[in-house]
Amino acid sequence: MIMDRSLELEELLPMGLERFEKEFRNKKWFVEKNNTDRFNHFSWEELDEYLNSSDLNGYDRLPQCQIINEKGNKYCHKKAKRKIKKDEMYRYWKRGDTFVLTLCEFLNKTMWNQCVKFEKHYGRGCANLYCSSKKDAHCFKTHCDSTENFLFHVRGTVRWYIMNEYEWDCPPEDATVNKVVDLNEGDLLYLPKKLYHRVDTLGPRISISYHFADKHSWKGGSRASWYDWIGDING
Repeated sequence: MIMDRSLELEELLPMGLERFEKEFRNKKWFVEKNNTDRFNHFSWEELDEYLNSSDLNGYDRLPQCQIINEKGNKYCHKKAKRKIKKDEMYRYWKRGDTFVLTLCEFLNKTMWNQCVKFEKHYGRGCANLYCSSKKDAHCFKTHCDSTENFLFHVRGTVRWYIMNEYEWDCPPEDATVNKVVDLNEGDLLYLPKKLYHRVDTLGPRISISYHFADKHSWKGGSRASWYDWIGDING
């Protein structure tokens, strides 16, 4: 049986939905320290199964594996002139490159349904999975995102540097640290769009970023119930 561990937005917000909309949404970041297994959306076993199956370059699977190297640069199969072989990818994993699985909501029912529940309040979104094998893994340099982010920390510990500045204030290299926050398993971090940040890994980790466009900007239809057909088959 496929377990569904997704949560409604109201269950995630310690301040409540109404206050979040008025005071926090795209205005202020927040972190909720929970330290439970409530974000057990993906496991090391599932990651191992994915990385050892099929084509990791994304040609025959929807989630695509991207790799962040020691310079903070990203390998993406769409821009590469060749595919990366699995033994080469394993070396990157062991040396501390961060692996990013984009569109990872297609990997299991929980992540798919978590997107469905967020989309009651947001436009169409998606999930990215960030995973690293060791402390001081190679991650993105200081940057910002074009969408709001709900970061579910699933495994291990990471150190987040939340900056004072947004994209319109200064270039990323000039951003100054507002707060340093360690995220452990079960912790939730919300980031408004365009707020600068960066991450250090304190050991092996899995994090999932659920990010969404503004609801008024999404012109497409509703998300299909991708997993419903399984229940239909099983009766």
